Amino acid sequence: MPTLSEFSGLQEKQKKHSQNDIAIHGRYGDGKKFAETFNPDLQRACSENLLRTFTGDAPTIAALRSAYPERQVRVWILAQLENLNQYAGTKNKMEPGQMKMLAEIIMTEYFYLKASELLLFFYQFKAGKYGELYGSVDPLRISSALVEFAAYRRDMIFRIEQKQKEEQKQVEEEKRIQSAITWEEYQKRKSDRK
Repeated sequence: MPTLSEFSGLQEKQKKHSQNDIAIHGRYGDGKKFAETFNPDLQRACSENLLRTFTGDAPTIAALRSAYPERQVRVWILAQLENLNQYAGTKNKMEPGQMKMLAEIIMTEYFYLKASELLLFFYQFKAGKYGELYGSVDPLRISSALVEFAAYRRDMIFRIEQKQKEEQKQVEEEKRIQSAITWEEYQKRKSDRK
């Protein structure tokens, strides 16, 4: 009789991949190559290009969980957490069990975040935008900071969408003006029709 973990592995092997899964594999390769691409060193680049971070086509955590085995997605998140652990100048670091539970929370509660957005979160956290770590890297503090980041993300996406709508409106207005005719031209065309 197969064990539960063997059964889960068998289910992953038998899983049919969607078009989105195939696209992710085609673009990033396997889970290991994806993790190498979206490694903690990319956090700064995500911070320097907010528009691309929020509007680019980086896959969401949910899309990653669909395309790759869940354990590979977890390992990728754990790499970000370990990077934070190493960065923090505190004596008490997160234990592996705490990091695994936090990775599970991120995968479940923040499934809608793009990989680039999660990297931005960790960069901003290290930059002190979500408070300080007093003496220890506290998983609950990171969870609370994620709530703040989710609100920041909503606000940024709203602002970006508003700006895009305004720009589109301006383009349409310019087109309308270019194709508009003067009052005199209108009157002339009107009288020509009679």
